[in-house]
Amino acid sequence: MAPQELEPLLTAKAHRRLDFVGQKPTAGLVLKLASPAIMEQVLNAVIGLTDTVIAGHLPGSANTISAAAAAVGIMTYLQWFAGLMTAALAVGATAIVARAFGSRRIRMARRVAGTSVSAAFIISTLLSVVLYVFARPIAYGCGLSGLSALFAQQYLQIMVITISLQTTAQIGMACLRGAGDTVRPMVIMFMVMLVNLVASGAFTFGWCGLPAWGIRGDAFGTLLAYLAGGLSAAVVLFTGLSPIHLRWRHLKIVPHILMRVLKIGIPSWVEGVLLWGGQFLIVIFVINSRNDPNGYLMAAHSAVLRIESISFLPGFGFGIAASTLVGQYLGADKPAAARQAGRIANMLGLGIMTALALPMIFFPRFMLSLIVDSPPVVKVGLWPLVLAGLSQPAFALAIVLSGALKGAGETVLPMLCTVSGILVVRWAVLAIVLYWLFQHGIHNENLLAVWVAIWVDLNYRGIFNAIVFTRGRWQKKKV
Repeated sequence: MAPQELEPLLTAKAHRRLDFVGQKPTAGLVLKLASPAIMEQVLNAVIGLTDTVIAGHLPGSANTISAAAAAVGIMTYLQWFAGLMTAALAVGATAIVARAFGSRRIRMARRVAGTSVSAAFIISTLLSVVLYVFARPIAYGCGLSGLSALFAQQYLQIMVITISLQTTAQIGMACLRGAGDTVRPMVIMFMVMLVNLVASGAFTFGWCGLPAWGIRGDAFGTLLAYLAGGLSAAVVLFTGLSPIHLRWRHLKIVPHILMRVLKIGIPSWVEGVLLWGGQFLIVIFVINSRNDPNGYLMAAHSAVLRIESISFLPGFGFGIAASTLVGQYLGADKPAAARQAGRIANMLGLGIMTALALPMIFFPRFMLSLIVDSPPVVKVGLWPLVLAGLSQPAFALAIVLSGALKGAGETVLPMLCTVSGILVVRWAVLAIVLYWLFQHGIHNENLLAVWVAIWVDLNYRGIFNAIVFTRGRWQKKKV
């Protein structure tokens, strides 16, 4: 590292505020860092939940409602896919920025952030063009047909307009979290949630004299929300309001820095793509228009995922805290503190996710009816929601400990965990359960079979990551 890169990262005041490595890892410290990240994740869930609830309460018949909910459910997968295309940049940048802050290297942190943001903008812009042009075949290729396919096409062609700003902002906020600033990303996400809540409802139902656009209004409100979020993230990064103060020169893509970021992030990207692919293939082959002509299975699956997110997104908040603290402590050459920080974050995440899962287990009908006003959909989703609740303790281990490992730069083993979980455990269990159902003449429980497989997979991944973290080899990882 060049000598000039050893200058302090922050002003003295800002450094005192974010100097986590000078403190011992405690539950209070983890909560201080995790609370804004948890709130950010909850707000992110509320955005998706808002879109699903609005789609699930459109005026019309039960079939219209289920078609809209199914379309928005598929769009959730496509939004997830769009984020995955730059996930390698987010993970790699977070790990390197955290190490840079731990060792007080300002220029490296800025170069990494600028390179990653620029690369994300280019990738997501190209992706948005592809999704817009091929919106119709994508909708039908996702297993939708009829009204649900039409709704999906309308939603997608509006949603993609701001994908470049949305994903670029996500990379910038990932860098801020690596620097220990979880408050500003939370504030930005709160604004996105608020704009989405008001605008989506207003343009869908025609509030305050606005045109009632139906499903297109739902998408347009989401577009406005992420436009506001992307612009806000740019203001934070470029006006000195954050610990990473970017200038235009920092946006130049530096090849060797990009390669360093991708070296860390690619395994995590592979992990994410395989996880997405495993989920999406289930939608294509198990929950599709052939098995589900009215869209009940897809609508129920989408509703279960939205409710489940209330539990697991706080877990991602603790995973972010674990990632930041582990990276900064290792950057300051304090492996014991890094290990303790990971353990504390894991225990807190486990406790909160388990508590939030209880309503899913004991009150599934009530929770589903809040999301989708369609009795057939609620009936289909009851037992899958119970299984989702029972999965949360193991999911907590998988999420938080994976975050801790990635903060250390150990992204290969979490990737192998997801690969084996998705491609071997989940699909093997799904095949066995579907075969058993078929042998017993049961042909309408595909969604239940899916969630049995997910339950087994999440328990496997939780145990796997717990073993890797406990062994401790990640403490010697170089980035």
